[in-house]
Amino acid sequence: MSWDREKFRRMFPNLYREIESAKVPDVLDHLERCKTEEEAIEIIDYFEKRGEITKEFANFLKSNKALLRSLIGTREAGEYERWGLR
Repeated sequence: MSWDREKFRRMFPNLYREIESAKVPDVLDHLERCKTEEEAIEIIDYFEKRGEITKEFANFLKSNKALLRSLIGTREAGEYERWGLR
């Protein structure tokens, strides 16, 4: 079943707004959940392999150890379930 976007928006304005504004977690969100630098490198490689980040950005993240250390462990498990996507 397909829906006309405008009709859906008129029928369900709050749901439409919520769906349209939803933030999909990106590589930085995933890096915040890491516990070690090795996990962080693995996640960066995964996002690069999937084409979600460029090779240049992946190399920047890998070479900037201070940035990686500042991100690692800053987000707890289950935070999206508790607080939602921000």
